[in-house]
Amino acid sequence: MIFRSFYARLSMLFLILVFILGGTSLFIAFNASTHLFDEVHQLLNREYAATISVELSDITSENPTEEEIKEAIHYMMVLNPNVEIYLVDSDGLILSYFTGEGKTIKRDHIDTEPLEIFQASNGYTTILGDDPRTDDEKKPFSAAAMQINSNPGWVYVILRGQGFDSSLAMVRANYYLRSGLTTFLIAILFTLVAGLFLFFILTDRLRKLSEDVQIFKEGNYDHRVEIKGNDEFAQLGSTFNEMAESIEEGMQKLKEADSQRSQLIANISHDLRSPLTSIRGHLETLLLEENNISEAEKREYVEITLRNVAGFQRLVEELLDLARFESGQIVPEKLQFSLAELIQDVVLKMRGQSDSNDIVIEYNPDPNLPFYNGDIGLIERALTNIIGNAIEHTPKKGTIDVDLSFYDGMYHISVLDSGAGIPLDNLPHIFERFYRVDKSRNRKTKSTGLGLAIAKEVVELHGGFIEARNSDEGGAIFTTTLPMIS
Repeated sequence: MIFRSFYARLSMLFLILVFILGGTSLFIAFNASTHLFDEVHQLLNREYAATISVELSDITSENPTEEEIKEAIHYMMVLNPNVEIYLVDSDGLILSYFTGEGKTIKRDHIDTEPLEIFQASNGYTTILGDDPRTDDEKKPFSAAAMQINSNPGWVYVILRGQGFDSSLAMVRANYYLRSGLTTFLIAILFTLVAGLFLFFILTDRLRKLSEDVQIFKEGNYDHRVEIKGNDEFAQLGSTFNEMAESIEEGMQKLKEADSQRSQLIANISHDLRSPLTSIRGHLETLLLEENNISEAEKREYVEITLRNVAGFQRLVEELLDLARFESGQIVPEKLQFSLAELIQDVVLKMRGQSDSNDIVIEYNPDPNLPFYNGDIGLIERALTNIIGNAIEHTPKKGTIDVDLSFYDGMYHISVLDSGAGIPLDNLPHIFERFYRVDKSRNRKTKSTGLGLAIAKEVVELHGGFIEARNSDEGGAIFTTTLPMIS
């Protein structure tokens, strides 16, 4: 449909408005010309009635008959047959009239107020008076006061009789038909051509914007709108570009999330397959070789199976916990406690694991630290994961330095190990689920690969942040920053 486009609808609306405006202008011009003709006619003939009153003054003062008055003004009617002359008393009663052969009047009284206004202004005030030959029509007139039969009265002259009005209406209609309508059509045509052309230019940018949106819709997500000027179209284009950027970033994040999901499934499958394979293998051995293995070997197989089940259970629990963190289901139960004492407890708890690898953990907190407001259980778990990660990647006879300080309203916890450090390519991904660094930091451990991801979620849940980097002296350093009030 042709009117589905914005340009077509706007053009049609403009066309309708032009015709309404043009018709209204013609109507106003027609009425204005009528009033102008009345004013000019009245002004030019303002002394007409005064002339008649002078001519009739000698006759009307002697109680003349209507025939005598008619004879006296006959020559005036001959000179100007378009006028109608009325003699009225001071109350507006028509005493006699002269309108031509066979012409009658429809009312015997007229309003004298317009006559008084006319005389007071000496004929310079444009005003219409009653037409006795009609019921309610008004006409331009000339009037003059005079004595009629020794009583005050008026000479009232209608300047345009009905015959004159009929001829004038025909001439005016023909004039407007020929000149007014022609002028109107020319003006309409010019306005339409100019207006539609301007609308086409103005809506061109809107059409271009529509084409750009369609291109983006068809899958060309890197397409952007060219911005020109600083009007509403430019603002709309800028908004579209911002929206397109947001959509493109969102799609990229969806692709990354899908890739991470696939990698997560692969990692989970790998980490679950190993303990399940071991469990199945040892159980099948117990069943098949029950009479051929010793009690000590049976016990060893059972212990290995239990360790694999424990690792399997730990992996499932940490996956569930991580999912709860990321979905916002875990709400910290905050209370005030000594962060320095909590770290000391974690270091003591992990002493057995560090001593078994001849690793020395040195803890150096600042004295007199303020209490921290947070979830003691979640913070302990995060610290356990961070220090446990340092133990796993520190060689035998190595060291781990744990420091706690407070400044700028923030707690700063650093864990520095003496391991090989983290390859630069791995640093941005160190807190991702199941992420593994290269073999220089990957030896066989009990880690699920989720500890650092959980630690990051705990820290961010308390309004802090955690980062990893390589120390200038060698080894990796994990820095956790927590606000005092979280």
